[in-house]
Amino acid sequence: MRWSRIRNSIRSTRGRRWALGYLKVLVIVAIFSSFLANDRPILASYAGEIRFPVFREIGEIFSGPRPYGDLPGRSWRKAETDWAVWPPVRYSAGELDFANNNYVSPFEEQKIETALERHWLGTDQLGRDTLAGLIRGCRIALLVGMVAMGIALLIGLLMGGLAGFFSNDGLRAHRHRAWSFAIGTVFGIIYLINNFLPYANGWSGWIKYPAAFIVFAGLLGLFQLLFGFPASFWPWWRKEISLPIDAIVLRIIELFNSFPTLILLIAVLPVIDSPTILTVMLVIGLIRWTGIARFVRAELLRIRQLPYIDAARISGFGQLRILFRHALPNALGPVVVALSFGVAGAILLEAYLSFLSIGLPEDQVSWGSLLQQSRAQPAAWWLAVFPGLAIFFTVLSLNVIGEAVR
Repeated sequence: MRWSRIRNSIRSTRGRRWALGYLKVLVIVAIFSSFLANDRPILASYAGEIRFPVFREIGEIFSGPRPYGDLPGRSWRKAETDWAVWPPVRYSAGELDFANNNYVSPFEEQKIETALERHWLGTDQLGRDTLAGLIRGCRIALLVGMVAMGIALLIGLLMGGLAGFFSNDGLRAHRHRAWSFAIGTVFGIIYLINNFLPYANGWSGWIKYPAAFIVFAGLLGLFQLLFGFPASFWPWWRKEISLPIDAIVLRIIELFNSFPTLILLIAVLPVIDSPTILTVMLVIGLIRWTGIARFVRAELLRIRQLPYIDAARISGFGQLRILFRHALPNALGPVVVALSFGVAGAILLEAYLSFLSIGLPEDQVSWGSLLQQSRAQPAAWWLAVFPGLAIFFTVLSLNVIGEAVR
């Protein structure tokens, strides 16, 4: 019933329908960006064989790049193919066209063989196609927004749920376990801050992040063993105490909110050695969880006093089961609104960072990096107008949808 009301609210006005339609198109462009702008054909016949260069490029994301892909030469565009089906834009985001470098305008005469090879939105100083960069930047923007807010959602639900449901007197634990967890967490965070990057650089690919957090979990387990040993012969040490989880979470939220988000990102990301898009998503997610936690905490402070929660307790259900299966699912209404605005905020943050040349690698094209190139040549208006409009309409559409959900 709630989702039907949300759907009807979104469809109630023309502006909201346009916003939803724009976001749908954006998602489609992000998913099929490799098929819309690429310097490889989608399908080609070469030397009597049928080949799928774009599909091979997608496979190289997981298997690693291969020199020149599946082509003996250096460029598919110069290959003598029997026939080929090309994407609408015959350039990849990072491809250099030296014949049309030095800021070629969309309306300027271009050095091309056919009209199909035209740079429809111009080029930058190195000859990179602006339209191809916009299409590839669409994937980067949505990926950063959704994954970063997914990380923030997990942290916010956990922290806000514990704070709102248990407050300062609802969560109890043995004294030795509480202290071992607190001290182990402090030492684990110090480890992540001081040794995460050197340790992670010793690994390759995605496994470096789980490996570092496995060490963090190992530190917690080690302190549990060290603090649990005296509890076997010291009764005071295994006595149960109330954990002021609400006060702790509120102090952490206040600590994060006391620093401006952009300044905190600018301070953290330059310290990271060779940051990737995954690093940017992780850092943004670790910073933007506080808003979700406050919404969840406020809802659970109300829900924990409702009759069905008391009935669940009388039935003998455990506290954690009541929290995650009964209370938390009914507190997700405000979270959906926060997520919509949060995705828009994460996309803006990534654009800010790319505009300042912080965060993403230099060879990674995004809307912010396209805007950054316009600073060197203000006369190249297309490098500022088209990425700026993409960011503006994306953020506006997400905010309109957020208002509709609210």
